[in-house]
Amino acid sequence: MGSPDHASIAAFAWVLAWVIRLMARTRVARIVLENSHDTSQATLRVTVVLLVGLLLVTQQFGVEAALGAFFAGMVLRRSSSTAERHASDDKLDAVGYGVCIPVFFISSGMGLDVTSIVQNPIRLLVFLVLLLVVRGVPALLVYRTTLVLRERFEAMLLTATALPLPVALAEIGLESGVMLPENAAALVGAGVVSVALFPVVAISMRRRAAARVSGVGPPVPAGPQWSASRPGTTGRPCRVEDRPAEQHDVPAPALR
Repeated sequence: MGSPDHASIAAFAWVLAWVIRLMARTRVARIVLENSHDTSQATLRVTVVLLVGLLLVTQQFGVEAALGAFFAGMVLRRSSSTAERHASDDKLDAVGYGVCIPVFFISSGMGLDVTSIVQNPIRLLVFLVLLLVVRGVPALLVYRTTLVLRERFEAMLLTATALPLPVALAEIGLESGVMLPENAAALVGAGVVSVALFPVVAISMRRRAAARVSGVGPPVPAGPQWSASRPGTTGRPCRVEDRPAEQHDVPAPALR
């Protein structure tokens, strides 16, 4: 894999986008647009065919599949209008988040080596700290003029939350042979722990701060109300209910 392969795939994607743009004025393009929201879902099918075609091209050149998907997005952007892109984005989100991404995480979870994590949990802790430092600590610096310290810590925890990136890095590292299976399992495990732990801590900090601001606290136990004595008395405080009616703050009701 080298720069000539990347240049060849980029040139092929540019030519493909140019051809699709020329076909946008033909009858075929009008038929595809007219059936874009029908049961045929023509635009979505064309997008999937384009994605699969570029993935096959990248596979023939020995390039990562992510690069083919990236070039497919570039072709779609160059060959479609703004309204068409918005409609396609909604459909691709539904397919991606509803089908492709769950299948990817299922396959990654099935390949996770839990035994190696249990035998050497130090690797997981190291990757967890690295996630917090590399992804979270910059939030303390970036938002130092706009957020208070507590809010910056919350942003740090939420920013450090990451699962898709560690899973993708582990898959690529294992396939290319540059990462040990133990390190890949620890990296994915750190991502799982970050998703399960960091948001819970951030939400807990937010709720405690909101409770302090609103004055919500433990209920005060009921007891006798004490009041200062009136001038001319012994000066000892007395309970309100033990004082005569004329000394109450509220006048006594008239007797009928």
